[in-house]
Amino acid sequence: MKRILLIIALLGGLSKANAQLEYIHSAGVGYYHSYLDKYGAIQYWPRLNFLQMGWNGTLSLDTRLSLGYYVEQGTYAEEAYFTTLFPVTINWNMKNGNTRFATEQSGWYIGAGAALHEGWGTYSNYGPYATGGIRFDVGEAPFDINAGYMIDLSGNQSSQINISFNYMLNMYQ
Repeated sequence: MKRILLIIALLGGLSKANAQLEYIHSAGVGYYHSYLDKYGAIQYWPRLNFLQMGWNGTLSLDTRLSLGYYVEQGTYAEEAYFTTLFPVTINWNMKNGNTRFATEQSGWYIGAGAALHEGWGTYSNYGPYATGGIRFDVGEAPFDINAGYMIDLSGNQSSQINISFNYMLNMYQ
């Protein structure tokens, strides 16, 4: 019964939010670290704001699509493979960057969801994902610094931490 009420509440909120939908996206670079691998990656971050809370806050559905390449040339093993991280989160965005027209010089966000991390042909892990970051303007250019953490539930004992730096596209139009 509680699940049904939660679904009804979420769908009811989304039905009133139709006029508030706003698409924002970013691109950048990141560094990913886990027990299994450490690698740099490029990423694309689409975000859909679905609920505006006053002038300074929004709720959004986010994903940080990351593609990296891991290479190990050690004494005992040599490996090379592509890696991807696919988290899906609900974020609470405040001040700078919460909408395309936010005028504050700085802002922040926090969020939670789930993630899938794939070392192509080598391993796959998944688990809950938490994220947070700050947004700021340098002149008229909007930037984002993000940190995230995934707890591995797949049994690989490879929880992952990541940091990234992004340029926010389609802002201030």
